[in-house]
Formats: sequence, structure tokens, C-alpha cells
Amino acid sequence: HTLVLSGRNQEALKSVEQQCKTIFPDIITHIITCDLSDKKSVSDLSKKALEVCNQRIDILINNGGVSSRSRFLDTDIEVDEKVMQINFFAGAALAKGVVPGMVERGYGKIIWISSVQGRFGIPNRTSYASSKFAVQGYCEALRSEVATSGITVHVASPGYIRTNLSQSAITGDGGLYAKVDAATATGKDPNDVAIDILEKSAAGKADFITAAGLSATAAIWLKFFAPSVLNQQLVKRYEKSQRQQQDE
Repeated sequence: HTLVLSGRNQEALKSVEQQCKTIFPDIITHIITCDLSDKKSVSDLSKKALEVCNQRIDILINNGGVSSRSRFLDTDIEVDEKVMQINFFAGAALAKGVVPGMVERGYGKIIWISSVQGRFGIPNRTSYASSKFAVQGYCEALRSEVATSGITVHVASPGYIRTNLSQSAITGDGGLYAKVDAATATGKDPNDVAIDILEKSAAGKADFITAAGLSATAAIWLKFFAPSVLNQQLVKRYEKSQRQQQDE
């Protein structure tokens, strides 16, 4: 088996590579650095990955992403575009590169890591929520098109996970948020979430939620059964965030 690892940080990728080889000594690994905000870099990743895999990629996992932290009124359109490029267009471009081969062979899996914020948008996340809603809709449409070709499309929508997502989030002017949100700090362990995603995908679940706390789960149900109540809660959340910002 061959595994292609990609990201911006080569040293971090080497660490992951070593862990993979410890578990699976016979696995063949390739590291290909890529910046998802750069269209050419994404295109190069697609081509290089196919080359090292002899033009055969059976499973694509789109896990790269960036969050945002800013009011709509304070957010430059360039930030919207950057977040959409990283979270949606890059993954779509990779799918364009590998899915045709999957169709020819009659087998393939696409696992795309979305977010519960692709199910309902919260204030101060217009850029992020829109990119994750795009992922949800894209995969739902794609799933029906490739099903008869033996390809399954899986979308995992996690809640808060203990990663550097909030630290690396983009603010309205393109700067770094550089803070660890309390919800992120107390989020689920990323290893546990990864295992859950792989197990659910292997079991055939197409669109599922993972690592979602009580509030996120309740919000998803409220959106369907009491959307006006959810909207009231989101307005209160926004007003609270503005008071906190004024106090800082």
C-alpha cells in the first residue's frame, strides 16, 4: 500500500510518516508539501500524487482547512476568497484530479472533513461557515453522480477538536487570530476523532457528525424543528461576543 501525506510543514509530515511506518512497517510513504491557498501548489500536488501512485489513488481524504474570526462588516472580501480556496476549492480541485481514475476502475472513496458549522452558521464565522456549507452541498451532489461508479463520498462534520485551528484562524483584515478559544481547548482528542471518522466511513456512513458537544447537537436539531429559536440563540451569542470584545 502507498500513502501520500501532504501539508505545509515538512517536519510535521515526517513525524506523521514515522508514526505510520511504526504501525505499518511495509507501507510505502511519500511526502508532498502543498499550500492549499495556492492554486498552482494544489495542482502540483494532484499531479505528483498520481505520479508516485502509478496514476491510481483509491482514497482521497480532504482534511486541510482554516477557520475565520471576524464580523461580516469587518471582513475583507479577500479573506472570504482565501478561506473558500483553502477549505473548498482546493479539495474540489484534488477531487477533479483523482475521481476520473476512480470512475474508470469502478472503485474509490472520498472522505472530506467539514464541520458542524457546515450545518448551521454562527456569528463571526461568515467566511468559515460559507466554505463548509459549500463542502456539504458539493459532496451531496457529487455523491449521487458517482454512486453507480462504485465511489462513495463521506462528509464528517466535527465539533470542537483540540487542534491549532483557532490559533491559525484568519481575522477580517487577513491577520492571525492567534488565540486558543476555550471551546477548542476543551475539545475532543484529535486521535479519537480521526479513528471515529475512519470507522464510520468504513462502515458506509455518508454524512455524519462527530465530536459534537451538547450545544452543537441541540443547534442542529433546532435548525430543523425550531429555526426561529436557533436564530434567537445565535443573535444572543453575537451580542455576547461584542460585549466581550468591548471589555478586552
